[in-house]
Amino acid sequence: MGSKQQHLSLAGVIAAMAVVNLVYGITFPLFALVLDAQGVSKTMIGLSTMVQALAVVVLAPVAPRLMARFSPTKIMQSSVIILAILFLFAGWFPNIWFWFPLRFVVGAGTAMLWIASESLINTLARENWRGRIIGIYSALGAAGFAMAPILLIATGSEGMLPFVSTSVITLLAALPLFWSMTEMPFESPASRGGFGKVILLIPAVMLGNIAYAAAVESISTFFPIYGQYMGLSLHMSFGMMTVIGLGGMMMVLPLCWLADHVNRSAMLVYCVVLTMLGLLVMPYFVTIHVVSLVFVFVFGGVSAMIYTLGVILIGEQFKGAMLATATTAFTACWGMGSIIGPLIVGAGMDWWGVEYMALIIFVIFLPYLPFPVRAWRSASRPRKAVH
Repeated sequence: MGSKQQHLSLAGVIAAMAVVNLVYGITFPLFALVLDAQGVSKTMIGLSTMVQALAVVVLAPVAPRLMARFSPTKIMQSSVIILAILFLFAGWFPNIWFWFPLRFVVGAGTAMLWIASESLINTLARENWRGRIIGIYSALGAAGFAMAPILLIATGSEGMLPFVSTSVITLLAALPLFWSMTEMPFESPASRGGFGKVILLIPAVMLGNIAYAAAVESISTFFPIYGQYMGLSLHMSFGMMTVIGLGGMMMVLPLCWLADHVNRSAMLVYCVVLTMLGLLVMPYFVTIHVVSLVFVFVFGGVSAMIYTLGVILIGEQFKGAMLATATTAFTACWGMGSIIGPLIVGAGMDWWGVEYMALIIFVIFLPYLPFPVRAWRSASRPRKAVH
């Protein structure tokens, strides 16, 4: 592949990740607001959300073989078109029972975009630029997440407008997928050990994605409730969620440049520890006006590096068929975290109180912390990429 076509393909892959984050950032709060206005119980709303995350876990084992058969490019393009159509159907038929299968298909579509884009970004990125390229990939993905609350403020949650707007913006964001991507080969996943082998080889990366997904989806779900309990207005709570996304978008670029020049396993430890410290002090900082915005901006940037470093380390340690398997396992781990996180945090908030949200997420990270520490200690030993 020529240099120009490689750059164009990178643009298409990055656009795919922006669409994934835009879909997650919009559908979770939008669908919840619509159902809540209909008087649907919080339990049913939570189950509806879980179905979308469950699709990622269910589809992950077969996704690489689908991409090997039909090509990642065709699957990503088809997924975008299907998602755009599904948003229109969701607006036309705002019914909890209709939305259960619809949200499963939405989750499946985003899963295919996600798995394909992460496999291709690592294939296209050269090692000496891997951190910076994946930094751009993660930054624009975070931009999609940060844009979602702004779109909902502009359109509201009533009628067809938010659904039509989401459909149109999804297609616009994905345009590079259609005019820049060429057919790209995709190796079938390795059959040697599968997911279990990958998780045993890099538990710090895989378990880190479970912990981070649990934290992110819990904050996305409960931060507006938490913010109001702490004395913030609903708009201010949504504003802080946007700033968290902006932190992930803007800080990830310099941090990924740093990742190209330091021990990446050590950097993962620092990001996890700083994220945990941020969760401990969150109740004290979110209520201090200007300081709160700076705090959530930095928190969003540092915590997002847990995910981004995971993508970088996967590309560093796996190649070829094993890269397909590792990427799929990584996405499945996100799906598992998205399922268990809100359940644990929601139950904890019911049991101990809304004000303990951040502390409960901190506790989720505690059993994970030894894994990146151990990976850092063993990082000095030379290791060949697994094919």
